[in-house]
Amino acid sequence: MIRTFATLALCSTLPLAAEDPSRSFQFDLHRVGPTFEGHFLGVQDGKPLVVDLKNDFGIQKDTTKIGLGMEYQGPRFGVELSAEEQDYRGHNFIQRDIQINGSTFHAGAVVDSTVKMTDYTFNWTIRAFTRPQFWIGVDLGARVWALDMTASGYEPLTTAYIPPVTEKVPLPIPQVGISTGFNAFDRRLIAKGYYHLLSYKGATYHHVGADVRFFPIQWLGVRVFTDDEKLDVPKGSLKDDLEVRLDRQGTGFGVVVRF
Repeated sequence: MIRTFATLALCSTLPLAAEDPSRSFQFDLHRVGPTFEGHFLGVQDGKPLVVDLKNDFGIQKDTTKIGLGMEYQGPRFGVELSAEEQDYRGHNFIQRDIQINGSTFHAGAVVDSTVKMTDYTFNWTIRAFTRPQFWIGVDLGARVWALDMTASGYEPLTTAYIPPVTEKVPLPIPQVGISTGFNAFDRRLIAKGYYHLLSYKGATYHHVGADVRFFPIQWLGVRVFTDDEKLDVPKGSLKDDLEVRLDRQGTGFGVVVRF
């Protein structure tokens, strides 16, 4: 009896077992303003769409909204959800005829444009090879780009004004790829790299990036990440009458809460 009480007293003085450090939820606020260029050539929803974002619109980065991200990272799999929004604005003398939602802007016109880009990410990582400080995984998921373009114009020769015309282009992009990561200094430093690919009916999408997070406090850290995305959709592939080529590159920063 005395031995039993002594054992219970000793156990009551021991600290509780620590939570599994390989499992965590992370919530982050971040900002990223990638460069954005490319073109549309063909028909969207039965109306002509012919425009180059850089050469015709002359868009430049305007404002960047704060993005949100949520992750679960475990020993066998991870899940990532995020949403971001960037606004671009352009003012340009166009050198050729362009068409947006069936409206034509003739060469020589002055065109003012805004482009709003909202993108959503879902990614599921299956860690196929794991070590205490290193892993290699397979990624399955999707990126969804919601593109909202508005343009208005003035033709100096005819003094004609073209009222604002809006074109919405949704671009859901399923993707598969590989990723790898490591951690150091008692998981205060966490890094990940990935490469995602879509190749279907002649359409291709490449997405390569890296993400580094440092936690000076166990539950609070900072994040630096970079992305490079290229989408090439020829006519007759994913969209019968529309060719799409888009290129986005950017580096972002954020604050991360880990629990």
